[in-house]
Amino acid sequence: MPSGMMRRMRLSIVIPAHNEEARIGRMLDAYLPYFSQRYGRDVELIVVVNGTTDRTEQIVAKYAARFSILSVRVEPQRVGKGGALMLGFKVAQGDYVGFVDADGATPPEAFDDLVGHIGDAGAIIASRWCPGARVSPHQPLARRIASRCFNGLTRLLFGLPLTDTQCGAKLMRRDALMEILPRLGITKWAFDVDLLFQFKRAGYRVTEIPTVWHDVEGSKLRVGRASAEMLIALTRLRLVYSPLAWVVSIYDRCLGRLLNPVLMGEDKLVIHSLLVLGGSQLGAVFTLAFQLVMVRLLSKSEYGVMAAMLGILLMVGVPIGALGTTVTHYTAHYLAIGRRDKAKALVLRLALDLLAPSVAVMLAVWWWRNPLEAYFNLASAAPLLLTGLAAAMAFYAAAAVGILTGVQAFGLTAVAGNLWAVVRLAAGSVLVLMGFGALGALGGHVIGTAAGTAIVGVVGWRLLGTDRVAPSREPGTYAYFLKGLVAFAACGLLSNADVILAKHYFEPDAAGAFAKAAMVARMVFFLPQPVVLALFPKVVSTGDASHASGRLLLKTVGMVGLLTVLMAVFCTIFPAWVLRVIAGVNDPALVPVAVGMVWALAPVGVLMVLLNYELAQRRFLVTLPLVVCAAGYVFAVDRWHVRLADIPLALGAASSLALALTLACLPWRAMRKQER
Repeated sequence: MPSGMMRRMRLSIVIPAHNEEARIGRMLDAYLPYFSQRYGRDVELIVVVNGTTDRTEQIVAKYAARFSILSVRVEPQRVGKGGALMLGFKVAQGDYVGFVDADGATPPEAFDDLVGHIGDAGAIIASRWCPGARVSPHQPLARRIASRCFNGLTRLLFGLPLTDTQCGAKLMRRDALMEILPRLGITKWAFDVDLLFQFKRAGYRVTEIPTVWHDVEGSKLRVGRASAEMLIALTRLRLVYSPLAWVVSIYDRCLGRLLNPVLMGEDKLVIHSLLVLGGSQLGAVFTLAFQLVMVRLLSKSEYGVMAAMLGILLMVGVPIGALGTTVTHYTAHYLAIGRRDKAKALVLRLALDLLAPSVAVMLAVWWWRNPLEAYFNLASAAPLLLTGLAAAMAFYAAAAVGILTGVQAFGLTAVAGNLWAVVRLAAGSVLVLMGFGALGALGGHVIGTAAGTAIVGVVGWRLLGTDRVAPSREPGTYAYFLKGLVAFAACGLLSNADVILAKHYFEPDAAGAFAKAAMVARMVFFLPQPVVLALFPKVVSTGDASHASGRLLLKTVGMVGLLTVLMAVFCTIFPAWVLRVIAGVNDPALVPVAVGMVWALAPVGVLMVLLNYELAQRRFLVTLPLVVCAAGYVFAVDRWHVRLADIPLALGAASSLALALTLACLPWRAMRKQER
């Protein structure tokens, strides 16, 4: 294009930037001299810094002091690429308005090609997939596949005959942009598609040309997570422009306000919960397979022994989980203040300190083996000794998982849950088939726990960095752990003591039958736990409740409550079918027991949300009502245990009261005050 025409042209380039301190300097070094020389005063670059937590704003401000064509717009909230671009579009003055990514993947010469080829089109885009495009280095195979699948969906759903809607370099005529701007929405992954689709709906032609594109280190794209988010975004956008737009409207007004409340930012609770939930459900398949195999290979009395011992581990695992909670809390806290070294030093100190309680647990089981053998009506103490070994190992397992949760590596957390479940299923099945009975099942559990703990521990340690540190811990760490242990012990009684009580107060066959009914009901409690796991590191503080964390709590309670009610209603409507499919029994007498246990355990899931919220913020007032209600539950069963159905009756009363009292202990006044 003749240089005289370019001098008369007014060009605006909008650059969205979120935490780009490592890359935006190189990009501005290339763009500012090039466009200032080519266009003089007829060009402006607008950097929209949004939701940044690094030095992006300061870096851009230094460039703005040197180049008059550069201006900075700052948005404190993270509004995403679409939101940042819309803010920039509204202040842009050029006859042509374009945008480009802050990473500098598109060289300034390639962006200038858009100006030279726009002609009378409403918009023009750069493409990495048109013949003649030069991309270096080649993108990974997974990213190329995801890109082509996304492009295929845009063609199918929106009829856009373009090869690369997502390339971060586009240019538009100002009059065309101003016409469609009021109709644009702010969608993270579908913004570009929405923009181009609006041009098509308005009757403007959109062209594309091959571009030069250089991959830049530091990409924030995670293909697996991004692919799921892209699919959701495209589906939502297609619904918006269809006769089913009312579905999106209802979602936004109702469920959307709970899942994505205003001003909450990207807490990723839903994504992380789904990630952990998906992984845990795969692990649940192996866990369920383990139970199904044991139900069919073991006699009723042998299965009752296994279920009682695993019940002990579940009950003990809840207070031991307080150790994992402690590691999660301090790891998340140290990472939030930029002290990864202190997190690693704490983990090293705990690894050494845990040797004593682990050995103490095994010695205690050996010392008390005879009374415990009589209490559980066992033929030998061998199941108890294996259970003691597994309980000792649980200390390290909890700490290892606590590291992954603290750094919010929820994908690895999900893998860890699957790993030990697979090993347990394989080892337990082999040992039982070899004729070891309940001991074989428990031996498989020990082997699975050992394998999972070792691998997760190594991975978690590496995630904390490679620096050498000396063992140390913050004063008050063990006080936090002990207070949490008491609270979790009370929850452990409420959630897992039923099978143990049945084993003690009823004859072996009846206890075994109850264990099968309770196994079905336990799904109502365990299904929402991934949401609880995802919540904890997001609300960590040193004691202060905030309005933002309170909103996140309500969001979590809503998700857990919905999952719990849906599961409870399903089990209530089809109890015989669930018992037959999952537990492998067809006994009408167990139906009221299973249904009773389902609704008795339902409040405990929400209770775990509230407990984790309070412990994440170092408040322990909820401990007293939990201890009182748990003690009342055990006392009630001890006094009134004529029928198996008496156990869920006592549990339901205790768990409901515990939930009500815990709600009363929350800092509602502080949260309301901060809201005002």
